[in-house]
Amino acid sequence: MSASQIQDFRSSRALVLFTICTAMFTDGFIYGIVAPCIPFILQDQKLVTEGKLQLSTSLLIAAFSIADFFGAPLCAWYVDRNSSRRVPWWIGIILITAGSILFGFSTNLAMLICSRILQGLSSSILYTVGLAVLVDIIGKDEVGQWMGTAMSCNNIGIIISPLLGGIVYDRAGKSAVFGIMIGLGAFDIALRLLMKEPPRGLSSPAHDAHSEKDDVLPPYSVEEARPDSGVGALSASKSVVVETTEVTHKDRSQRPTTQSTSRRLPGIIALLRSPRLLAALYGVFINECIVAALCAILPLFVHSTFQWTALPVGLLFLTIAIPALAGPLAGAISDRFGARWVAVSGFLLTAPSLLLLRLVDHESLNQKILLCGLLTLAGSTIIFFLSPLGAECSFIAEEQSKISDCDMYASSFSLMNCSLAAAGLLGPLAAGGLQDAFGWKAATIALGVLCASGAVPCMLVTGTKSSKIAEIGAPNDV
Repeated sequence: MSASQIQDFRSSRALVLFTICTAMFTDGFIYGIVAPCIPFILQDQKLVTEGKLQLSTSLLIAAFSIADFFGAPLCAWYVDRNSSRRVPWWIGIILITAGSILFGFSTNLAMLICSRILQGLSSSILYTVGLAVLVDIIGKDEVGQWMGTAMSCNNIGIIISPLLGGIVYDRAGKSAVFGIMIGLGAFDIALRLLMKEPPRGLSSPAHDAHSEKDDVLPPYSVEEARPDSGVGALSASKSVVVETTEVTHKDRSQRPTTQSTSRRLPGIIALLRSPRLLAALYGVFINECIVAALCAILPLFVHSTFQWTALPVGLLFLTIAIPALAGPLAGAISDRFGARWVAVSGFLLTAPSLLLLRLVDHESLNQKILLCGLLTLAGSTIIFFLSPLGAECSFIAEEQSKISDCDMYASSFSLMNCSLAAAGLLGPLAAGGLQDAFGWKAATIALGVLCASGAVPCMLVTGTKSSKIAEIGAPNDV
């Protein structure tokens, strides 16, 4: 790569990062903005009978997560085997636009289901490709910080969109909600047109790990010798290339079993053999379960306990959304001190806040203040395991990429996306079922216990800063 190409890439880095964060926000926003409107759309357009309203609403919410769950591995399979990520990115934008248009012009339940499936497939693509591109353009010392930024954008979109969707639908109807979705999609398309696709591996952790080793090699290949160089320079270049090739073949011959096994196995299956990745996926699953469960059970609880309407219920979610803006800070701390103890601290600090929510059980000013305080505290601590564990997925992908000689970032992030999709489906169903059967206290206790359980695998297998540096530096020591 020429110096001018590298300079162009670095000058567009901010635009690429902004485009990725915007895509993540749009993904979460479009997922959430439709949720509060679905039962009213089904009623107002008389698409289903009253007896099938709850079932149809659940089906429409589940359709998004199911498509997201199955679409992510397929996307990763394609991305990890192709040099360009432009095609899947554009497919994701086209799908989310088509899903929004189908939603806007839907006249029956089948069209609504298809729109949610298209949006779910788009989410699986944009989430997987967006995080893979993110790793391409940042250094290993910034992974946690920028992973926290991107995932916080997604969480903020999920949390604030139901408030806006409910208010807009109530005041202006379905067409206004459709207009917001199309507007965000158009903004995404404009950014993608302006953004230049970054070269794969230029600033990724794997690239940084080999940068010192690569710097000792001549910057010109046999075909690209210096214009002012003679035969001697060309011969030297050839000799270095030959020696490098021989060393590479010798190194690969020393581990034939690992290489051949990894190449026979699909990337996702190979990644699932890593306990570190399983611990990270479980932690990400817990995070999304908590957020999705609270989105499902909080509105009904405060409506029945405090008689709050849609507006104060929506404002209540700001207690979780505003602290989520500190996601980059949590990622930066993880970059400096390692993911293990930052993530463990996040689990252990968040669990008590969720358990104490059971104390809110009647209407009074003190109870309202207690509820807001506990939700703010939970929102402030939950970020300390989302960002570090998201970064862990990239470090594990880097480690597996070295073993398999194949880019595994998209596969790793697709598994994380599958965990988020599964949590988005199971979290509300489990929490809502517990609240219906045993009440608010049982639901909050279950959330607290689930959160605390995440500390155990992280404490045992999640990497520390020193271990990550050792793993990344290992190839340079050979």
